[in-house]
Amino acid sequence: VYDDADHADWTHLATHARLLKAQHPEFEMWSRGGHARGGVACADCHMAKIQVGTEEVSDHHVRSPLLNVEGACMGCHDGTKAELEKRVREIQDATQELMLRAEEAVRSLVVAVREAREGGVEDAALATARDLHRRAQWRLDFVASENSMGFHAPQEAARLLGESIDLARQGEISVLGARLPPDDD
Repeated sequence: VYDDADHADWTHLATHARLLKAQHPEFEMWSRGGHARGGVACADCHMAKIQVGTEEVSDHHVRSPLLNVEGACMGCHDGTKAELEKRVREIQDATQELMLRAEEAVRSLVVAVREAREGGVEDAALATARDLHRRAQWRLDFVASENSMGFHAPQEAARLLGESIDLARQGEISVLGARLPPDDD
């Protein structure tokens, strides 16, 4: 959609890639996960029921379910509080590890494009690398901007970060090709 509209939120100074900024993609990520498939709404976890006098009401302190595991999670999930917290942390730790790898891959692509530009490679020869930078950055930013650190949809977060890494590395390969002297054959 953004490509068809020729939209960019900003232009990267080093690569001149026209980039996008993901803005609050929580719904999109949540909708790809198990809680959405199970019919669990945002308020079920983030505004868990609390007792106020004789009434049970939604807690209007919208917050992380980890701050109220008993009320937010244990009504639906088996296990102890510690076990449930551990499951969440494992998902978030795995996502963070992939995110760090994606960040490094995108950073390496930026450095490669910058060095190629500084070395005299024409901007036109770097068009593919800039497109791959845009695509890799979008996927990384989509996961980074979503506030669950992968928990809302772990497989989707891993897929997007894997694509980000792959696209960034393809971009580096593209830069190598742009730096090669023309074949005279």
